[in-house]
Amino acid sequence: MNIRFQPRRHVIDLLFTLALFCVFAASALLVVLIGADVYESSARGMDRNFDLQTSLHYVAAKVRQCDAADAVHAGELGGAPALIIEQEFGGEVYRTYLYAWEGSLCELFTGMDDPSPVDGTPITKVPAFEVEQVNPRLLRVSCPDADGRDAQLYLSLRSGKEGSA
Repeated sequence: MNIRFQPRRHVIDLLFTLALFCVFAASALLVVLIGADVYESSARGMDRNFDLQTSLHYVAAKVRQCDAADAVHAGELGGAPALIIEQEFGGEVYRTYLYAWEGSLCELFTGMDDPSPVDGTPITKVPAFEVEQVNPRLLRVSCPDADGRDAQLYLSLRSGKEGSA
């Protein structure tokens, strides 16, 4: 006589296993959703920071590249604050304007006396751009980000009116 013992299966065993699987699946889904939200906010913050830092570094590089006596100063273009860099080529004076126009930092290189801000080339996205001549050898450039936080950059003009230091 060969009798095998077969355990009786209850419905509660199946329900417990199914409930445990559902808790695990819901936990995994929750972790994925939280991770996606963290990634999205991090990526958005990095994009804003990239635009802001790129615009300030671009302005600093332009000033350092073209720094000459009385060549760099604050001004306006079409009513917008602008950084103006003057250079002489072939006996004629050309100006490079860096300014904010329609949500972008723009650059305009021209020899005209009355340029229009519409003609500039967009560089990066910035909501605003301000330039202040603190003294003859110091410029303050500021750009707010999309959240309204203001990033400032101070640029020392090495070839200012008093001569180079």
